[in-house]
Amino acid sequence: MFCFESGWISESPCFCFRSCFGEHEVSPVPCHRQGRFSCKRACGRPLACGNHSCSRECHLVTNGNKCEVCEDGCRKPRPPGCPHQCPRPCHPGDCPPCSQMIRQRCHCRISTLYVECRKLTSADEQTKVQLSSCNNQCPKELSCGHRCKQVCHPGVCEEKCQQKVKLRCPCKRIKKEVACSLSAQTGPQCDDVCRDQQRKVSQMKEAEQKAALEEEQKKLQEELEAFEKRQQRGGRRAKRRGRREEAEDEQERARRWWRRCTTFVLVPLGGALLSAAAYYLLSTP
Repeated sequence: MFCFESGWISESPCFCFRSCFGEHEVSPVPCHRQGRFSCKRACGRPLACGNHSCSRECHLVTNGNKCEVCEDGCRKPRPPGCPHQCPRPCHPGDCPPCSQMIRQRCHCRISTLYVECRKLTSADEQTKVQLSSCNNQCPKELSCGHRCKQVCHPGVCEEKCQQKVKLRCPCKRIKKEVACSLSAQTGPQCDDVCRDQQRKVSQMKEAEQKAALEEEQKKLQEELEAFEKRQQRGGRRAKRRGRREEAEDEQERARRWWRRCTTFVLVPLGGALLSAAAYYLLSTP
């Protein structure tokens, strides 16, 4: 048998070492078989995406016979906090920054904010707090009753209320404005002018009370005198009423006496006179 490699003739078969198309292995093949061969394994060449390898059977790469094209989506890990998938197909290198919008509530839970995912995932803690703020005044109410003065913020509101409140001294003359958080600690006190005014007011009140008391006593005295006068007038009326009643009783007794006289004296006398007159008239011829 003629050997193409050495150029001589041998009675036994001649073998030459050839590599497969994908250079996976080198195997002895008869010299009369020209060219490389397929080892039937997967190609394994890296694809253009740089992430996967060709799964075709071992093949020769030419302009018309290239490795397969990767059709998978990008499966690279996303930045911490990004819930979105990369929009590009499988590709080499790093993924582009995520431009999708994330909808979230602000710290005070009133407004809805839309923030770019790449800004939120790449920001530090302070920047994240700023991105999650609606920049409006916090609507929460402090324990003192005033509204929180801070811009929309996370966590519990500070109890150092800076609302200006008006404080007065005990006599209400001196007025002072202080922060609400300091109102329980500091307050204006009365001075000498206040004490002088309080003393004058006290003296005026005492004078008014004394005048009112004298006026009340005067009214009581007048009422007492008027009552006594009414009592005196009432006594004279009673005396006159008693005399009139006595005269009426005397007249009533006189009338009763005359009625008795009429009944026991005049009636019998009249009857006797009538009897005498009748006898005289009957006895005259």
